[in-house]
Amino acid sequence: MARKQNQVIVEFIKLYRSEPCLWQVKSEECHDRTKKDAAYSKLVEKLEELEFGATKKSVITKIKCLRCAYRKEKKKVEASQKSEASTHSIYKPVLWYYDLLEFLQDKDTPRTSRSNVDDENEEKKK
Repeated sequence: MARKQNQVIVEFIKLYRSEPCLWQVKSEECHDRTKKDAAYSKLVEKLEELEFGATKKSVITKIKCLRCAYRKEKKKVEASQKSEASTHSIYKPVLWYYDLLEFLQDKDTPRTSRSNVDDENEEKKK
């Protein structure tokens, strides 16, 4: 049973990757609601193989869970690399689908935040 579940997850991730309108925020497709709805419909169909009665909401939740787990592993890898550890002690991801989500690598970097306080200080200097 677990093997079939893993296979469906692999297919789900591959299908998600094939729909950049869902994950490439800077693309024109990302703003095309019709295209996104069609992509979500495909993912709902695939997720129904695991979850009876899957919906767009459950697909979005599944994607969030997959991405969250990927980000956690990625942070562990990056932290071990920054600690100037030897090559033997660099963290190796244990998440079985980590490699499948590497297409998200530069998509999951948080935006730099801006402080309103800095803006107010700049205004006062003028």
